[in-house]
Amino acid sequence: MPYHITALFSPKIKKDPLDSGSIGVGIAVEPRLKLCVGNSGNNLQLPYTAEEVLKKYNINETYSLSMPLPIKIGYGSSAASTIATEMIAFLKGKISYFDAMKDAHLVEIENFTGLGDVLALSCGIGIILRLKEGAPGIGKVDCINFPKKVNIISIEFGQMLTKDLLNIDKDYYTKSEERLNYIFENFNFDSFINNVKEFTDEMKLLDTITDKKDVIIKTPGLIGYYVKKKMSVLFIDEDYYYDALSYLKNNNLNFKILRPSTHGVEAWYD
Repeated sequence: MPYHITALFSPKIKKDPLDSGSIGVGIAVEPRLKLCVGNSGNNLQLPYTAEEVLKKYNINETYSLSMPLPIKIGYGSSAASTIATEMIAFLKGKISYFDAMKDAHLVEIENFTGLGDVLALSCGIGIILRLKEGAPGIGKVDCINFPKKVNIISIEFGQMLTKDLLNIDKDYYTKSEERLNYIFENFNFDSFINNVKEFTDEMKLLDTITDKKDVIIKTPGLIGYYVKKKMSVLFIDEDYYYDALSYLKNNNLNFKILRPSTHGVEAWYD
């Protein structure tokens, strides 16, 4: 499973949870989450939304979990793990593929752990645009690949729950939709980078999570950036990649190296 980091979004809550969600744009990234059910495993703690799914389908076997990106940061980890457990149920013949994806969306909506991550991950490649809210099959989503010479780095400054993010100033969503409209009209990498950066600067989002904004925006090869929850996401020109890593390390900024996702949801028997 890839992960998903939203850059712009606006909630769209309706009476039916399957019709609810958000419009928005974000990126699908790796390293990937992997969940294997079998004879041996590590039984590491799953997010509670994923545990709900296993209990619902009475899947009690041991499992092995590789979850390289944490929850409550903004990586869409809850959605990724929830989809992974739904795929286990799918492989066991307990539910169809599309119903599994819809159920994952329902779990995320009902637990306020994500509004659009499941829809985004149903595409799961590169830059993902959510044009219409709703579960996979109801909402509308599109994807484009990243340019080859763009690298991605994340810097985490703390945790934040999705339900707390939903309580921020409504001006955030108004301005977010304004930027989304530009991307809807012209969905390409430049439009994405320019609008998410301008939104971040306009809302002063870097200032709200760190006192090292001036350091971050001077990163060598920086093409653009945005903030999700209390995490900053940087896009770096490949020609300056190692200079950027050294610069961030020398400035005592702990970062994670990410890659654009090249494919979406996978489920198979080993």
